[in-house]
Amino acid sequence: MTAPTPPAPITSTRVLLPRSQPRTDWTISAVTRLKVSGAAMPAGVSDEQRIDTRTLVSMSFERTATGALRGSGQVDSFTVRSSIAESTEPLAVSASALSRSSLLLIDALIDSTNLRVVARPPLANECDRPEVSAMQLARELLVRIPDGVGEGDQWRDSTVTLVCRNGVPLTVYTTTRSTLATVSRETLVVRREMTTKLEGKGGTAFRAFELIGTGSGSQRLEIAARTGILETLQGTSTLTMQLMERIPPGTPRSQQVLQRVEIRAERQR
Repeated sequence: MTAPTPPAPITSTRVLLPRSQPRTDWTISAVTRLKVSGAAMPAGVSDEQRIDTRTLVSMSFERTATGALRGSGQVDSFTVRSSIAESTEPLAVSASALSRSSLLLIDALIDSTNLRVVARPPLANECDRPEVSAMQLARELLVRIPDGVGEGDQWRDSTVTLVCRNGVPLTVYTTTRSTLATVSRETLVVRREMTTKLEGKGGTAFRAFELIGTGSGSQRLEIAARTGILETLQGTSTLTMQLMERIPPGTPRSQQVLQRVEIRAERQR
């Protein structure tokens, strides 16, 4: 009696992306909703605010075997529609505004411990500049996929970045867990889960501020399997921030901000 033939072993497709990604255009849009509680808001100002941002980003990349990307490009047509206006009151959220940034040249880098998008030449002061908001959107396009990963594989990145919020310089710690969810001849689907912690202090001895926050988010990305180019990105995130103001000898006051963001990026052909 002939023994049955054993089933063929199941092998997963391993990903090997090109070392260069040509200049590509994307549109990126984000809707940010803020809910403020704590210290009293100015008269006539809602405690719920919305910010709509949109930009066009063009970049090209060089890639290494670890999936690290180094690239350059530009940010153009950046717009912000916001119900947050200029104010001398750091805890205040008020009136509507529209700002546009001119063409901005950028350099970008992502590896397992770094995620940076910087202006070229560097900005003299990055605190609360609309150009920085544009660069933060461009960061979402940086996707690290190591050589040799297969369907179901995971990898982790831990990055530290510096930002500025309401004049307070902040250190942001982000841990990203990526999963190669689906592999086909045409498309790779990557899912990213992010956890964030931020902290910072600013002001003077006469008026000091401290801000801390924690958050989480998730994204779904579709990437062209042949070229490694990001086709679409959709994601949501939530961040809770606590801002403390101290004006000696008065009692410190605090304000909590709940920030929810919906982001979408799409390749333009």
